[in-house]
Amino acid sequence: MARNLLIFFALVLGLLCHVAVSDHMVQAPRYTVNLDISPEARWNDLLHHWNLTEYRARITKAIEQYVPAAAWDIIGDLVSTLDQYLPAPYAQEIQGIAKTVGLEVGQITALNILYDVSAFCTSIVAQDSNGTIWHARNLDYELGDILRNITVIVDFQVRGKTVYTTTSYAGHVGAFTGQKPHAFTVTINERDQGNIANNIMELLNALVLKKSAFVSFMLRDALSNDATYQEALNRLITKEEIAPVYYTIAGIRPDEGAVITRDHAKALDVWMLDEPNGRWYLLETNYDHWEPPPKDDDRRDPGNKAMLAVGQDDINDKTLMKVLSVKPVLNGHTTYTTIMSAAQPDVFNTHTRFIDSNE
Repeated sequence: MARNLLIFFALVLGLLCHVAVSDHMVQAPRYTVNLDISPEARWNDLLHHWNLTEYRARITKAIEQYVPAAAWDIIGDLVSTLDQYLPAPYAQEIQGIAKTVGLEVGQITALNILYDVSAFCTSIVAQDSNGTIWHARNLDYELGDILRNITVIVDFQVRGKTVYTTTSYAGHVGAFTGQKPHAFTVTINERDQGNIANNIMELLNALVLKKSAFVSFMLRDALSNDATYQEALNRLITKEEIAPVYYTIAGIRPDEGAVITRDHAKALDVWMLDEPNGRWYLLETNYDHWEPPPKDDDRRDPGNKAMLAVGQDDINDKTLMKVLSVKPVLNGHTTYTTIMSAAQPDVFNTHTRFIDSNE
C-alpha cells in the first residue's frame, strides 16, 4: 500500500513538473523594519542595501511608463498636505523613503498608487487532511522586470520581536502579502475593473474626496492591529471606503479560510472554506469566482486542475509551489511566489520568479 502511494505521489509531481513553466527561482532577501523608531527613518537600513542610483532609475522608469500625465496635478495637491489624505504612519514613511532615495515625495506617492491598482495574481488557501491551513500566492505585475529586482521579505519588529511579516517591494509601505504569526495570513488580489491609467485616476479622485483608501494599507492595518483571524476577517469585510479588491485570508484552525470580494463600499461575497462538505481549498485570481474567467486570462482552471491532481492528503509547502509553477498560473508577469502557514510561521518564504522569455 505504501509503495503504491509513493508511486501515485511521484506521478502527480511528474504531471505538474511536465506542465510547469521554465523558470528559475531566487530566494528573496530578508530585512527587518524596526517599528520602535520614527516612521520617517524606519525604512532607511533596508533601502541602503540597494544601489540608490539604480533604484531611482528603475522607479522613475516605472512611474513614467504607467502613471498618466493627468494624474500629476492631483498628486501634487495630495502631497502638499499628505497627512490629511493618508493615515499615519504611511504619509510619514513615504516622506522618509523619498528623502532617503533622493526622489520627490510625489514620485514615491505615485509609486504606491501604482502598486495598488496594477497587481494581477493567484491566491490559494487550503486545508490539508490533518486540518493544517496553508496559504500561497503568485503576484503578477506588468512592470515585473523592475519589481523582481526590489522584491523583499520584511519582518516588522517591536522590541526585537517580529509582530508580522510581509513580502513587498522596496519603497512600498503597504502590504499585499502578510502573516501575523500564530494568527492569520492574508493576501490581496486586484479585482479587475479596467486599465491601469483609469484605475489610477479613479483612486486619486476618490482619495481627494476621502472616499477611498489604499487597499494595501488596509491589509497592513489588519496585520498591525488585529490579534486573530476573526478580527481581521471582520475588518476586511466591514471596513468602508475601500477600492474593489479580493482579500484571501487564512487562520490557524480548520475551516479558517475565506475569499472576500469587495467593491468600493462593501463586501459583495464571502466565500469560505467548508471542508466537511468538500470545499477544502479556495483559489482566487482576478475575477469573481461565481463567473467564468475570461478565455484570454484563465489561470483559474489550470490552477484548480493542479490542486485536484495533488489532492488534500498531499498539500504542503512543496506541492503548493508546484501548483503555482504550472503555466499559466506562473507566467511572464509573475514577480514572486510566497508560501505561508500562520500556525507554522517559520514556513513563510518568498522566491522571486524569473521566467524563460520563450514561455
